[in-house]
Amino acid sequence: MDLIHPSSRADVVEAVRDANATARRLLVVGGRRHLDKGNPSEVDAELWTTQLDRLVSYEPAEMIAVVEAGMRVGELDRILADGGQEWPSDAPADSTVGGVIASGASSPRRLKVGALRDTVLEAEVVTGDGRLVRSGARTVKNVTGYDLHKLVAGSLGTLAVIVQVALKLRPLPHARRTLRFGADLALARELVGAVHGSAAVLATPGAVDVRLEGWPEEVEEQTAMARRVQRPVATVDDAPFPIERRWDERPVVAEAAVPPSQLDSAIVGDRWGALAGVGIAWLGLDGGERELGQLRSRVHAVGGIAPIVRGAGGLGDSPVAAPDVHRRLKAAFDPNAVLAPGREWKTSEG
Repeated sequence: MDLIHPSSRADVVEAVRDANATARRLLVVGGRRHLDKGNPSEVDAELWTTQLDRLVSYEPAEMIAVVEAGMRVGELDRILADGGQEWPSDAPADSTVGGVIASGASSPRRLKVGALRDTVLEAEVVTGDGRLVRSGARTVKNVTGYDLHKLVAGSLGTLAVIVQVALKLRPLPHARRTLRFGADLALARELVGAVHGSAAVLATPGAVDVRLEGWPEEVEEQTAMARRVQRPVATVDDAPFPIERRWDERPVVAEAAVPPSQLDSAIVGDRWGALAGVGIAWLGLDGGERELGQLRSRVHAVGGIAPIVRGAGGLGDSPVAAPDVHRRLKAAFDPNAVLAPGREWKTSEG
């Protein structure tokens, strides 16, 4: 397979236009951390973004960083930490910024920091038909009326190649604490309501971890709120979160998303972590079709999804929401199906 390594946005435009002219299909590649998320797609070449890795601008007072899409998350974290700020992706250090956005990855701290797509203020992308366009709050007019910087988040590289983004940042917390309780999802839900402003309430088999972040006084106040519900069995300060990720011990990992009230429906097996108040769960699976099928049946029954984020299984055969909208978006931005056809959803062609 051909490997294409553009070093500028002009190179990306040229590569995508050439693919349109020669009927070649491209897979956009960054840190290779999110390639399993999506249905298998037959392609002729990989378009790597890793040489597009510049810090374009960063002014801590504005709390906005503009970076090229191939910048590694670890390098961005290092730069922002010097300014006392963070981009709250919580992605592996060798992931690329563009890859994290395109995959629609969720932070374990989503209860407090929100959806990662909401931090994307502006995006410069090369559409599947080779147009270099910019979309976002800092432009006078969005392209063809679409909020393209929102559409490419979670699109798995099937609409456009992200080449540059402007990111909304947040201050680094001055204190971090994880409280561990020995209980279940019922206690997790109670803690979500009782501990206002918690960064995460993560339930795992036999335990619930409450993540607290902010000013030291704020964290102490939240700790007191949690203790009024139940006394924690352990308190850990300044540790990574999650403390452990036992779902990663299995060969296949699914990320289920359901209404928060239906989180129990997303639990199968004995290697999982579920974010109470958010409705996201990560599940370690043995790779068998039966276990994955059971999970997807339970999740689909309550209106959720369960894509694979590591291992085999893709997005599955469940119908996508608003398929006509998907088809129109693909036709508008990638009319010749150059970018990973079928990866985001199954079509008659894909």
